[in-house]
Amino acid sequence: MNTARLSAMLVKEYHDLKSNVSILSILVLPIFLAVLYSRMDGSQDFSIAFIFVINVAFITMYVQSILLAEEKEKNTLQVLLLSPASTTEIMAGKSIISVILTIIMFVVSILIMGVSIESPLMLSIVLLIGTILFAALGTLVGLLSENMVQITVYILPLSFLFGFSPMIEMFFPDGVIADILSYTPGSYMMEACLGAINGDAFSSYQEAVIWLAGWMIVALAVTLIVFKKKSLSK
Repeated sequence: MNTARLSAMLVKEYHDLKSNVSILSILVLPIFLAVLYSRMDGSQDFSIAFIFVINVAFITMYVQSILLAEEKEKNTLQVLLLSPASTTEIMAGKSIISVILTIIMFVVSILIMGVSIESPLMLSIVLLIGTILFAALGTLVGLLSENMVQITVYILPLSFLFGFSPMIEMFFPDGVIADILSYTPGSYMMEACLGAINGDAFSSYQEAVIWLAGWMIVALAVTLIVFKKKSLSK
């Protein structure tokens, strides 16, 4: 990868972010949840794990899709696709800012809640897999959407389905709904995150990490195919 190109993309994304009110407003969500849960009694493990899922489902995917949609509306995405940058460089460059924001918000949430992480390395791995997965999904939504309205139509159901699946499972512990939700990335992230926070043996949540990695690989593959088709069509 060309470091200079990635740096230029990061600077551009940063300037686009500063003037985007919709993106800046969504950053309040994990902070609000962290402050709210920090004032509640009981175990904080589930709460911080849930905030982790919300972080990647809403911030990573939403920010990624919005930034891409704005590129398309400004007709700057076509210029980027025709530039000397490779597909990998473009995808990485467009994802850097959303990944950074996700990590910052998660760290801030942990500091606010004062939760002790027993296995920070495994939690970092789960965070990395989840962030890449939802960055790919956000890129896919941004590529398939023609405008900001379509972004909202596509992104909200996906965010709620993947982000709130652990909460929904609590109300529907049995039946078809629970079976479907148990295979969503949000459920696997929740399980893996709780295991890492509590310092459980990796074998106890190994399957969840494998399934989550599988989701990531599929999302990256589909996004790469769509991205290449968009590049060839220009």
